[in-house]
Amino acid sequence: MDIDLLAPDVFSGHRFPGLLAAVRERPGLTWHPEPEGPGFWVAARYDDVLAVLGDPGVFSSRAGIRLGGSGEAAELVADRMMVVSDPPRHGRIRRVVGAPFTPAALRRRQDRIVAGVTELVDEALGPPGGGPVTLDAVGGLAQLLPNQVICAMMDLPRVDWPLIGRLTTDGLDSPDPIDRLDANAEIFGYFADLIAERRARPGDDLISGLLAAGGDLTDDELILNCSGVLTGASETVRYSAAGALLVFGERPELWAALRARPELLPTTVEEILRWTSPGLHALRTVTRPVTVAGTALRPGDRVTAWICSANRDPAVFADPDVFRPDRTPNRHLAFGWGPHVCVGSRVARLELTALLTALLRRVGGIAPAGEPEWSPGNFIHGLTRLPVRLSPA
Repeated sequence: MDIDLLAPDVFSGHRFPGLLAAVRERPGLTWHPEPEGPGFWVAARYDDVLAVLGDPGVFSSRAGIRLGGSGEAAELVADRMMVVSDPPRHGRIRRVVGAPFTPAALRRRQDRIVAGVTELVDEALGPPGGGPVTLDAVGGLAQLLPNQVICAMMDLPRVDWPLIGRLTTDGLDSPDPIDRLDANAEIFGYFADLIAERRARPGDDLISGLLAAGGDLTDDELILNCSGVLTGASETVRYSAAGALLVFGERPELWAALRARPELLPTTVEEILRWTSPGLHALRTVTRPVTVAGTALRPGDRVTAWICSANRDPAVFADPDVFRPDRTPNRHLAFGWGPHVCVGSRVARLELTALLTALLRRVGGIAPAGEPEWSPGNFIHGLTRLPVRLSPA
């Protein structure tokens, strides 16, 4: 391997897109050694990623979905948590977890979501008529955006929103595995109390919707999947939003073009998702002999599908390393593929659209105000700091 996909400096330095391009050019799947593990295969091309993610009967999620995850933890939640389950159990859990995210359910909440995002932007920029504002686009905007939306959809007390945001980030991104366990345990305890409260006094919120659609899910399973929804909703949008502001800051002509042609907003959102690809990889375990791209795989082999690499495959995307707001078609895999495609994709698109709409109304120009910093994670990845200067429209 010319790239160590387990090395934090590869990701904190944001060097991996170019390095994965070299992996795509190799025939077959590529073997990656693992100092303290059995090693794993790397699927980096678009079609190979589709083959892995699209066949859960052969490529199982039950043994874990990420490199560096705990096998013991995966065993505890297998077939109880949607992302760590296989058919047919996966389908039954997905019907429950996806109920609050159907188009009809989102239409009822759309106005509130858009109003909340607009309010967030107005708070960050201050009263209209002021001068330019310099802020950290991650901590001052992108990180708050998905956290506030999902907390509002769950109807959590406003005073708890910062706590939930911190625990969600620590539970996924903390470099210390003990800190990750502690954060997730605290989230589980929070949702255990919340589910008991909503069962006694249901309302028009996401948690009550999950309880109403609960089917045969136990309280423990509802708690696990509430945590999964919280994590998926928070981290993906956060990194996509920050990545968008980085692109528009580095290429101001793109922001000017979008202001001149707001009808490009839908395709711009899709290109942001392709370009940022916050979910870098998905891990699967082979259940029976299979061949992918000429590589013979055996039961027990682990395969990593690198979504971020598939989204820059020149066999599918013309000029893949160029951000093109008008890219059509754009068959990106930012939300995954197959049965495990993200249930919250509609909410994510709505949030990004609402954010850009609010910024187009208030911001005339975006410029860098310092060096960007990247997370060292190889699972969910993006900017951790992005100083920008926002000039009023």
